[in-house]
Amino acid sequence: MIGNGSQNAIFNAIFKTMTTILSLDRAGRIIIPKAIREKLHLVPGTSLQAEIIGDRIELTQVPPEIRLEKKGKRRVVVGTGSFDAVEAVAEAREDYLSGIGKPRSK
Repeated sequence: MIGNGSQNAIFNAIFKTMTTILSLDRAGRIIIPKAIREKLHLVPGTSLQAEIIGDRIELTQVPPEIRLEKKGKRRVVVGTGSFDAVEAVAEAREDYLSGIGKPRSK
């Protein structure tokens, strides 16, 4: 059986984890180092969910809410963050096709 230290070494080798020590300021804030922000594509305004797991704090990026909204005769992107245009167009097409033959609401 592999010990916990060996498991961590294998995990670190496979996923190339980054480790650093962070300090709290007087207001209780931490600063995420630039190398970590860049690796995880964290930008100002990124939302993170904090979860306490045992004696650890785990931060997970919350996906931004991005959607297509109809403005007049066009659909526009609303929200911030990354956006998959191909997926959005496919979803809009499905919505449109599912509405064909249904009475329009006034």
